[in-house]
Amino acid sequence: HWINIPRTFSVAWIGNFLGALIFALLIEYCDMNENLTADLAVKVAEKKIKADFLKTTIKGVGCNWMVCMAVFLCGQAQDMAGKMVGIWFPISAFVAI
Repeated sequence: HWINIPRTFSVAWIGNFLGALIFALLIEYCDMNENLTADLAVKVAEKKIKADFLKTTIKGVGCNWMVCMAVFLCGQAQDMAGKMVGIWFPISAFVAI
């Protein structure tokens, strides 16, 4: 039912937030955010926040579409070669976006 949508979105948002927080804490704990790595992280973050919001949102939708397409094609293939061929294009498109 429609009444479950806010609860589902809330659970998904909280789960994503906690996952990102735990990931950030692990990166900090392992000293992986120092020197050149930290400089690159700052450079990438600055580039991302300067981008147009609508354009970035559309790219995000496109990337999600490619992930869903890869999962679908992988599930439809009968053998390993078909699975690899089926996911190659969506993954390549995702990386290009």
